[in-house]
Amino acid sequence: MEAELSAALWVAVFAAVAVAGLLQGAIGFGFPVIATPVLAMLMDIRTAVVVTVMPNIITGVVTVFRGGNWGESLGRYWPVAAWTLPGALLGTKLLIYAPADWLKLFLALALFVYLRQEALNRLDWRAVREHPRASGAVAGFLGGFLSGSVNVALPPILVYFSALGLSVIAMSQVMNACFLMARTVQTGALALNGQLTQTALIASVPLTLLAVAMMALGWRIQDRIDAKTYKRMLRVFLWAMAVGLALQSGWRLFFA
Repeated sequence: MEAELSAALWVAVFAAVAVAGLLQGAIGFGFPVIATPVLAMLMDIRTAVVVTVMPNIITGVVTVFRGGNWGESLGRYWPVAAWTLPGALLGTKLLIYAPADWLKLFLALALFVYLRQEALNRLDWRAVREHPRASGAVAGFLGGFLSGSVNVALPPILVYFSALGLSVIAMSQVMNACFLMARTVQTGALALNGQLTQTALIASVPLTLLAVAMMALGWRIQDRIDAKTYKRMLRVFLWAMAVGLALQSGWRLFFA
């Protein structure tokens, strides 16, 4: 992590965490999808990951246990979450050692794939239903790799569970369990590599409290918002982030 962040960057960190927590509470997932690209636009992607690692973990834990019947959901699909572990370990190695601008470009690509999720869901995923264990292993490993490297694990895991036709609550619980296990591996690997500094750990306390408070607010407003309008605004925002990251990293890699 960078030794010091300016006051303006800390304001951006807290603002991103607040919005991401609200999203996590309103729709059940999305904390890293919002926080990571916003902060990656403003700082090194490793710093963006490190400074939000604890809020990511705690919001994931809360979401897994909220909604009831979590034991049944996790009891059936825990192998998918288990497969995120080796994927996350490999992805975190990429996060630690890959050039920062290539990581930003990879993050932009992951966001583009996520934004094309509806098109992916329209494809024939019969093989997923016919071979749920093998396809679950692939989805878990890829999700773990994306989670460990750029904090955006949704595309493969969302395709997999959508193809199986899980309910919204069950899907949210299992996906967050996958994210949580991957994030735990990522945190351990970052700590062993000396990436989790005292500054990051101290900052994580108020950031985590803020994230949980905004999640609670998201739960209260989730039935009062127009879901279609909300998702449309989110897509516009993520398209802007993906294009911005691609342009930013591409310029530095190929023209600077």
